Formats: sequence, structure tokens, C-alpha cells
Amino acid sequence: MDADKQLVHIPGTSGSLAFPRQDGFQLRKWGGAEKAGFQLIPNVIFQAQKHLGLDSVDIVILLNVTLHWWRRESLPYPSPAMIASRMGVSKRTVERRIRALERRQFLRRLPAEENGEGGPRVRRFVLDGLMERLETLAEVGVNRREFAKQRRKIEGQGDEEGKQRRHKN
Repeated sequence: MDADKQLVHIPGTSGSLAFPRQDGFQLRKWGGAEKAGFQLIPNVIFQAQKHLGLDSVDIVILLNVTLHWWRRESLPYPSPAMIASRMGVSKRTVERRIRALERRQFLRRLPAEENGEGGPRVRRFVLDGLMERLETLAEVGVNRREFAKQRRKIEGQGDEEGKQRRHKN
């Protein structure tokens, strides 16, 4: 299957997604860098990037937003200025891209509100549109993988039956 058709890959799972074990074996590959923090990102966001119509700037903006999203109910609110500074682009570029992502319903920005810590007003991001798309594409990818697995199994049975017939003759 070519890379465009493989939308999701969940290695070594048996029905449920694999998460890091307590010994942190997935993090050890990063050496000491994981000490600065890490985030879990579904592979499908990268594997279906072209299908979603997201370019590298969109992906990095989304990754910067999700960097501040620790719990589903606690909406992130990184400022466009902070994201722009990290990316080395103008604040205006990030603001334009965020508006485009909003128009395409990948995310929504809520009206400005007090951040609850006495600091400046913030605009929280809602990522439901992105999550719904990724969930759908993950299902498609898993179904394709299961279909291919079953097809290989059936084709393998057909090969065995053919071998048995040839052997009998």
C-alpha cells in the first residue's frame, strides 16, 4: 500500500492503542530531551496531512496549539505572537493561517476572556473540527489495514488450496 493510502499505523496493538509503559521506553529514544516535556500526537495528522490539505506551516501552528493542551476540557490559548516567535515567522502570518484554519473548520477561537490568573486576556482554541477529521481518518486507516489483512489471509488460503490440489494431481 502506498504512503498516501496508509492513513494510520498503530504498531503492535491488539484492539486498543498502545501507550507508553511506566518504564518510559518510548521516551528513552530522545535521550535527555524528553525532560523538557513532550506531547502525544496521533500519527494520522502527519500521514493524512496531504489529504487534509494542511501544509507544513499549518501543521506547525496546530502542533504549537496542542503543545498547550494538556486535558480535553482545558482549552489551550497560546498567543499568535508566541507561535510566530517560535516558528520564526511574522505574527500576521500566524494570524492569517489561524483564520484560514478556522474557515476550514479545523479549529475555532473563542472570544477574548480573562485568563483567570490576573494576566492578559486570552482567546482559547477549540480543536473539535481537527479531532473529528482525525478520528474519521484513523477509522478509515484502521479499516483499510484490517481489510488488507483479511485479504492477505484469504489469498493465503487460496494459495494453500491450490498447492494441495497440485500436490494431489
